[in-house]
Amino acid sequence: MSPLLRALLERPWLPVALLLLPVVFALPPLPIDETRYLTVAWEMRQGGAFLVPHLNGELYAQKPPLLFWLINAGWSLTGVEGWTGRALALAYSLLGLVLIRRIVLRLGESETAARHAMWVMAGIAWFAVFSTAIMFDVLLAACVLVALLGVIDLADGRIARGVLVAGLGIGLGVLAKGPVALLDVVFAAASAPLWSATARSRPGRYYGAFALAIGLGAAIALAWAIPAALRGGAAYADAIFLKQTFGRVTESFAHRRPGWWYALILPPMLLPWPLVLRGRWAGCRQALARPAVRLGLIWSTATVLAFSWVSGKQGHYLLPVLPGFAIALGVALAHGWLRVRIGLLAIGIVVAGLLFAALPSWGGTRAHLLWLRAIWPGWGIAVAIAGAGLWLARARLRETAVPALAMLGLVLVFKLAIVQGTGSHYDPRAIAAEVRALQDRGVPLMQIGWHHGVYGFAGRLGAPVPFVLDLDALRAWASAHPDGCVIALEQRFDFRAEPARRIAFRGGSAAIWRVADLSADGFALENGASGTAEASPADED
Repeated sequence: MSPLLRALLERPWLPVALLLLPVVFALPPLPIDETRYLTVAWEMRQGGAFLVPHLNGELYAQKPPLLFWLINAGWSLTGVEGWTGRALALAYSLLGLVLIRRIVLRLGESETAARHAMWVMAGIAWFAVFSTAIMFDVLLAACVLVALLGVIDLADGRIARGVLVAGLGIGLGVLAKGPVALLDVVFAAASAPLWSATARSRPGRYYGAFALAIGLGAAIALAWAIPAALRGGAAYADAIFLKQTFGRVTESFAHRRPGWWYALILPPMLLPWPLVLRGRWAGCRQALARPAVRLGLIWSTATVLAFSWVSGKQGHYLLPVLPGFAIALGVALAHGWLRVRIGLLAIGIVVAGLLFAALPSWGGTRAHLLWLRAIWPGWGIAVAIAGAGLWLARARLRETAVPALAMLGLVLVFKLAIVQGTGSHYDPRAIAAEVRALQDRGVPLMQIGWHHGVYGFAGRLGAPVPFVLDLDALRAWASAHPDGCVIALEQRFDFRAEPARRIAFRGGSAAIWRVADLSADGFALENGASGTAEASPADED
């Protein structure tokens, strides 16, 4: 093995960064989540309201402000660019790998074990998919790992530093996504006597110190939340203190799923490792004697079970606790209790490539998936050929880095293929440019249906696009603005009048109508149009 290749394998963050960097610049912000969060950051920048986020000119209570603050800080360096958010997400992900290494070393394991743990984390499918996503969970994962380092300090008896580091991680985690950050940390902390002899010998001192860390984290979060609640008013205060915490646990207003759902999706999330790792039960028993393995498994398993009781569920909610599995598996690999066999992975890659190559033909038979016809089948064929090569070389490829790099490469190819195939279908810049042009000409605008801020950042709008949620409200607005224009997604509001502009978007099209044309036709809808508005902000996640 060449010195350069060996150096790359020993520093996982370097090849990971190289493989993921093309996505940062090639993939535009995707509706509706990424475009919405960038628009919140854009309105924060435009209005100078950094304390209380806004979306479409209204208070945005769905998430705390840390992500929006960081995006604005990034824009101060790069200018206002969509790729800035992706570059920041990649930075959080790479920081997470570095923190995993530090945690493994702090738990008494070797540099080899730390390297294995980093490669396991880098190869987890969910990490590869979301590591450049402009979402809160990527940032939250880094905050949780900071908090976990502090917990290890507390368990080792380093009280002052532990309180400071754990409190900082918890506080920043709350500012990233809310009090759920504490749930991501608490089981690792509560189980300290099971993986730390020092915490086991003086549990009262340890738990008292962890309580102080929670207090510090709460103080950091409240330093924003209290002034924000005073500025935002009673409804905003109720949303950030109650609805976005207890409401999600007891009666989720989005993504309600059954309690067994995480158990169903966790194995696919952890791919390729369920396919490539082999070991004996005796080795597993030896592994459980290691503090790092105990911590990783207790932390991740208990947290997944706890999240299973929460009403709202999404796969990316588990991103912050996947490092626990990576730590446990990495340590077991370093000691030889687990080993890598890539035969099944190679077969899986061949099958995935062939299925992807068939997507254009399959999508072409379904009206809402016609955009799939533009994907070049050669992407999938190239993946299948790579999988076949992996199969032929399977006996010589035993490094933990191999399946990790294969998964990262697979995700990279599929993302680039989707970028090539979808074109403007999931890129809001074309419709946003039309909206911006109308705004610049002073044309009154109204969106029918909640639009999730999809135009704000994409068009760098000087003012949010107002919206109404039903036809009666639209008619009232139109009577006062006969020279205006109406924007809508045609699959929901397909007016019979011919639009002035129609642009492919989100599996259908977005259209702009002149009020005069709609009024002349009595705002009549085509048969089959739902005439219902998109979800209000209360239904967002």
